Amino acid sequence: MSEIRDPQLYTKKVIILANLSKSKFSHFSPETKKGKEAINRLLQGFEYEIFNYQKTYEELLLPSISGTCSQPDEVTIPLTLKDNEVPQATNTIETIGGNCTVSIMFIPVMQIAQMMHNYRNALLTYNPRSFLGLRRGTINNTIRNTIVNKDTNEFALFNNGLTIVTSGSSFNKSLGSASKAQLILKDPQIINGGQTAATLAQIYDSDDRDSLESKEVLVRVITFEAEDTTSKAKRKEVIQQLSEATNGQTTITDGDRHANDPLLDTFKKSIFEDFAMLYEHKIGEFYEGVEKGYVKKEQIVDRDNFLQVALAMNGDPGMARSGGKKNLYAQYFFKDEHQMNEREQKISARKYMYGYFVLCYLKTKTKQMKDSQDKYHHDKYGYALRYGNYAVVSVCARFRPNNLSAESTQAKAEQVCESVLSHWKEFENEVIEKRGTDHEFDFANYYKTQTVKEDINSTQIKWLDE
Repeated sequence: MSEIRDPQLYTKKVIILANLSKSKFSHFSPETKKGKEAINRLLQGFEYEIFNYQKTYEELLLPSISGTCSQPDEVTIPLTLKDNEVPQATNTIETIGGNCTVSIMFIPVMQIAQMMHNYRNALLTYNPRSFLGLRRGTINNTIRNTIVNKDTNEFALFNNGLTIVTSGSSFNKSLGSASKAQLILKDPQIINGGQTAATLAQIYDSDDRDSLESKEVLVRVITFEAEDTTSKAKRKEVIQQLSEATNGQTTITDGDRHANDPLLDTFKKSIFEDFAMLYEHKIGEFYEGVEKGYVKKEQIVDRDNFLQVALAMNGDPGMARSGGKKNLYAQYFFKDEHQMNEREQKISARKYMYGYFVLCYLKTKTKQMKDSQDKYHHDKYGYALRYGNYAVVSVCARFRPNNLSAESTQAKAEQVCESVLSHWKEFENEVIEKRGTDHEFDFANYYKTQTVKEDINSTQIKWLDE
């Protein structure tokens, strides 16, 4: 601290990383008068804040992994005005979430690029895609070419622009110069035009940064009035609907449409706390963590595989394997879980992770034999590893103990899976006997049908020993 220049400009706070309230050092518990006095004596009166495991996860660790550490509480955008210019058009709109002010103006693309470069995923809370997911879009080349290959400002005409939601905004022309102004945005979130902003940030990070100069983009700033407890939930609903309605520049997958479902946030927290794994409900959400070496790719739970596992565990392995992503999300999107409370949802997430570990075990067994002539262990397991992954998951779900702890989940899933696999050829032989024809039985299509569900339910095979 002695090396800090101008220390008087800073306030000081001690951060205590500890689970003090449940610590054996109970005399330091901040929940008691005695504890508060002890901490104050220890810290010599410095202001302090306690980060227990939950706060550390939510406010330190997860933001580091997902690239949202720098939250944009307030962003100032400098503007240059031309003679007699009216910089913005404004209107007030009434919504079920309260009144909001809508301002429309042109903003230098350099400022948008710099803002996106600095904050990335932190600006995309309501956007269905992450920073990396947006940069992968096919429209990026068109945006980039219009910026990089033209010296004039056609980009302002060709691009549909951005929509930014804020909790407060102000436009100030009183800066001592007739040509200078600034726009201040409080808690800004880009809900439409993320593809444009991400591409501009990509140009900002490249050797073509100078091409951003003298270019502008149309921006719609939506500022909601101060919210109360009654309007908070409805306001989120309005913002979510606005995000879905305005994201038409690029194709949004059904998985993307569900990316901001609060249930998935509960799943993400529960899966991390129980298994130290990261449920990625926005594609590329944890790119920052992987890129910087904070996490391994194997620690990221694929959202589509997770949903397919859920389908299989709930008794529909045929749909899990055959259903395209559109059908998966349209018909079977954790319907029961949406009716549960948060504690029940966490239990459900743990249950599905058991199935996810079964799927991972099956994929691992396949990889182990990738260089052999019998890549899928057909002689030993039939078509289980090639076509029947979700059928195996469905059977294994029947033997998951109700009181299975998080610590034992992976080991139990692998043990049960190995036992089920040892009987799989018996199951397939019975299927051939029951449903076979003169031709070779087509297991590739069989495992996509509802028939596999019926056969699993009616089979006489003794899957596990008594």
